[in-house]
Amino acid sequence: MQLSLLKVSVHLMKAHFFFALTANEMGLSPIILILIVVSSIVFIVGFAKSSRENEYKKLMDSFIERKEESD
Repeated sequence: MQLSLLKVSVHLMKAHFFFALTANEMGLSPIILILIVVSSIVFIVGFAKSSRENEYKKLMDSFIERKEESD
């Protein structure tokens, strides 16, 4: 009895793990999906670019401070 109950619970856990809605069921049209993907890519690229520029700015500021201290 317990073994069959365990098998049923494992089967239900597998079914719950793989549960997902399709984009159509969520009401997302292909245009909205494309917009989401494009805006995500733009955000990631912009974040990486601004982070890199911020690191360079901090580095240059530290060099300027060192030069002023040595003068």
